[in-house]
Formats: sequence, C-alpha cells, structure tokens
Amino acid sequence: MKLNQIETGSVIGGFQLEKELGRGGMGVVYKAHELSLNRMVALKILSERLSGDDEFIKRFKREAKVVAALSHPHIVNILSYGEENGLYYFAMEYVKGTDLGQILKERKSIPLEEALPIALQIADALEEAATKGVVHRDLKPSNIMIDSVGRIKITDYGIAYFQDADAKLTQTGLYMGTPEYSSPEQASGAKLDIRSDIYSLGALLYKMVSGEPPVTGESPLAVVAKIITEPIRPIATVNPALPKPVCELIDKLTAKDVNQRFQAPSEVTDAIVSCMTQLHIEPPITGRIQTSRPVAAPPPPPPVPEEKEKGKRTRMLAMAAGIIIAILLSMWTVDALLHRVKKEKTAEQTVAPPAREMTVKEKSSAEQPPTGPAIATAPAPEAPVTTAQAPAGQAPEAPAPPPETTTAPAAGQTARQAAVDRQEREKAPAIAPPPAAVAEPPARTAKVEKKAALPALPVVLTVVSGDETLAPFVQNHIEAALTSSGLQVTSVAEIPMLMEKMQMGSLPISWYDIKRLVPSQSANIVLISQVQQTGSMPLQYYGRSQTLTTVSFTVRAVDMETGAAAGPPASGTAKFTPLNMDEELRKAVNSSVGNMGQSIKEYWQQKLKSGGPRG
Repeated sequence: MKLNQIETGSVIGGFQLEKELGRGGMGVVYKAHELSLNRMVALKILSERLSGDDEFIKRFKREAKVVAALSHPHIVNILSYGEENGLYYFAMEYVKGTDLGQILKERKSIPLEEALPIALQIADALEEAATKGVVHRDLKPSNIMIDSVGRIKITDYGIAYFQDADAKLTQTGLYMGTPEYSSPEQASGAKLDIRSDIYSLGALLYKMVSGEPPVTGESPLAVVAKIITEPIRPIATVNPALPKPVCELIDKLTAKDVNQRFQAPSEVTDAIVSCMTQLHIEPPITGRIQTSRPVAAPPPPPPVPEEKEKGKRTRMLAMAAGIIIAILLSMWTVDALLHRVKKEKTAEQTVAPPAREMTVKEKSSAEQPPTGPAIATAPAPEAPVTTAQAPAGQAPEAPAPPPETTTAPAAGQTARQAAVDRQEREKAPAIAPPPAAVAEPPARTAKVEKKAALPALPVVLTVVSGDETLAPFVQNHIEAALTSSGLQVTSVAEIPMLMEKMQMGSLPISWYDIKRLVPSQSANIVLISQVQQTGSMPLQYYGRSQTLTTVSFTVRAVDMETGAAAGPPASGTAKFTPLNMDEELRKAVNSSVGNMGQSIKEYWQQKLKSGGPRG
C-alpha cells in the first residue's frame, strides 16, 4: 500500500483514520481513533522515501524508543510505532488546540505577554530532551500546539537527532528541518547538539514578536545559503518598539557562532524569567519549570549601596544636629548665667556717696515712722554654681529662681531705682538646664519600620482551578499531604474575598491575582494547582458499563510576599472509574506532591536564615 492510496476511514495498525491534520517532508499526520483503547491519537505515517531506506528504518525503530521515554508536560508523547503493508507509522498523543503556525497566520505577531511564556515553556521542554541527548531539529510554529488553557506541547520528535548516533538522517539525501528556523550548523550539515534547538527557539521568538523569520529568501535553498553565509537581521531593526532586554535575549539565542549562544536550556529559562521579571510579565502556571535542577531559595535582595550610603549620611547629619543643639543650649545657658551674675555684682559694688550731716528737718523726718509700705532688707543672693564648679561625675543642678520678695535698694539707690532693677531681672530669659542635664539625642534619628516576624513554619494556602468536579478532591488531598508533612494549612473558606471569587466562577489562577485577595498575614505560601480531564473510555465487564477517566494536574508553590518559586513544581496523572475515583486521585496527588512539603520547609528555613525575623 502506498501513502497516496490511504483514505479517511482506513484502518492501519489498529488505528482508524478520521481526518488529515498536516502534511510535510516526513509524511502525513492524521487524527485517528485507536480502536483497542478507544482513544484519539495523532498518527504519523512516514513517506515512501523514508520507508524505503533501510538505514533510516533501523534508526527509527531504535530511536523511537528513546523519544517515547521523554516525559514532560510540554512534549507530546509518542505512544507506539509499527509497520503495516510497507508503511511505517508512529502514534502520538492527540492535543486539542491550535498550532502556533495557524495563530501567526491569523495575527502575524503576538504580544510579549504571550510570546515570552510560550518561549519559556519550550525552553523547559528542551531541558528534558537535553538530558536524553535528543535534538528536535525541526522546531517551527506548526510543531508547537497550544491548548485551551495556554499550555504548549512540542510535537513531531519523529526526525529527532541523537548526539551519540553513528549515522545521520541527512545521509538519506533529504534535508531535515525547516530552513527559516534551522541553525547555521544544521544548514551546513555539521554535528548537532541542543544548542541547535536553542537557535531554533530564538528564531521562533523572533517570528512571534516581529511577524517575520530571522532569515528570508526566494527559495528554501536561498534561505539555507543565507543562514550559512550571512548574519541575521538584528531584531531591533525589524521591530524597534521591542524593549532592550528582549532584543538582547533574541540576539544571544540566534548567535551565528554556536559558542556565543546560551549553552544549555537551563540558561535560556533563567534568561527568559529574568526578562519577564523586568517587564512585569507573569510566568505561566502550567507545566513544570526548571524541575531538572534543584530550585534554590531566592536570596534576599542585597541592599543597594546608594541607599546604604544615604542612610549613613542621614544618621551622621542627625548626630551632628544633636551635637550642635547641645552646644547652642550650653552657650545660651552660660551667657544667661554670666549676664545675671554680672548685673548682681554691679548692684552690690555700687559705691554710696559720702555721708553728710543731717539737718534738723531731716533728723525729724527720720525719727517719724514711715507712712509708705515697709521695705524688707534681704541679703545679696549668692552666686549660682556654674558647670565648672559642679563636683566631678555629678551633673550640676539648675540654679534656683530668685525669691519672690522685694529687694531693698542698695546704698545710694532710691526705691524707684531698685524697682527698675527688679523689673529688668524679671525680664531676663529663663535659664535652661546645663548641657549635662539635656537629654542626649538618639544616635539614629531615621525611622526604621519593623517588619512583621516570620513564623517558624509557613502557613500554606491551596487554590485549585480547572475541572469543577475534580478540583475539590484534588484540593483536599493536597492539603492532607501538606498537613502530614507538618505544615500549617489554611482553608480558602477562611478568606471571604477569595471564596466569593471561587463561588462566582471567576477564580484567579495567577499569584498576582491571588495576592490581591488574600490578607498579608493569612498565608505565607500559596499552592496554585490546575486539574483537567484529558481523556475517557468506556469499559465493559461482567455485564456492567463503566467509564475510565484520565486526568492530569499541575501544582506549583509560590512565596506570597515575593512571587518567587518556593520549591520545584509538580505534575501528575490519574486514571479511575467512579468506583475508585477518590482513592486513585489520592494516590496520584501523594505521589506527585508528597515531597513538596519538605521542599517548602527547606525554602522557608533558607528565607529565615537570609534575614527574615523568626516569630
């Protein structure tokens, strides 16, 4: 049988063809119904040119097993492969959604808020492939499927290149790959590694944000020649509106020299996350990001040197101001004391005029009793103790105010002159206490806000979205797994605003949205989970009919304060019937989420050691 003789409705290897999904150099892809398991698959039938090459078929059988071992939420799984009537095929997971090529045909380009999360998920999938030494070598928009929740799936690992392979697919004489997205080393037929896919990812991102591939030509051969011989157009010249971090990211991804690119997908994911952080773009919550490497707790941000210097200058100015105030008070006090002492001494030292002999009239007047108010004679006040006269080690006391008595006029003074002197003394400024008695200003005058103490163990909140029937079961099992690990778990029902959103069907699924609804002290860590039904099939046994349902879920832990990952994400699948749904979901959740409690504890301990106060 030849490929051009196949029609819709034909059965090949137990797969009934329903409709054609795509056609390319490798062959034709059909949507097919696997009769034995009653499920939908994507069936790719290889072209006659490849099916007739014994070397290719030999390698295909060997390498299909390795590709089938790639297990990642963003890679379409290869389910099986086989041969019938001279046609070789392999069955892949069927993804409901739209390929990126179709989206770009309709919209030409997509905004950064969509393009960067797509690139991040692709880079994450490449990291899984890199651990197996697998190079996709045909990353292009039509091989990127996007489902209804924004999750991407890389398809068509059928022409994958293996770094340790002893033969190359190019020996068949067929160019493998799409020229516009091929790396320079792939176009020249050199040995490939994961850095070739990193270039293709850069070319994909280039296309998404500009609407054009990095290299264009009148024919595929012309494109290949340009890739080998000419540098690509800088993305900044094609789309000048792009932010500088995005331009730098794409330039490094698509560097012509393989050694000037990112050397591993992990570096790409870090760079994309950094770029998204600078642009305040929320990362996708689907799939798993950077699970092949341990996720270290993010260190606290180092103090900015400029802010430290500013705080230091503020403290120095405050101390100098305190010293100046104390000196001024001291000078004012001493000046007031000296002024008073000088005036009193002047009054005491006033010399009386020489006594003269009293006349008879004056003697008679003196012998008569006074008719006016009596004037009491008071001794001259003692000089107050100054700072220098105070005993060592003892703060001098402020001088007591003068007694509220009428002072007798000094010799040679009239009563009126004495009254005038008394009024001047009363007008003298109040004497401030000496410097030693003035409260010393604090060393630091800058106001320091005290952060709320962090608890020894974090409070965890779980938010599950997706299938409304399955979400409550998944949430209960996640909370049970966390509680068994010793963590304190808070319920969504304890947060009225969040509970209202869930009941109204507008559940937020991003950290930013959840943070706005949760009071600051209600939770320290939030677990954001999604659960979806991915398949079902009828079962017949003992005269009864049941439905076997397949679900998949993802879980990621996020620091409520910073939005940073509080541990590696997790994902899992479960298959069940109505009779054992709860038990199978519990097993799947425990298997996937069982270690998250310990990861969250380790993250929290690291955060406490990094400077967070312990409660």
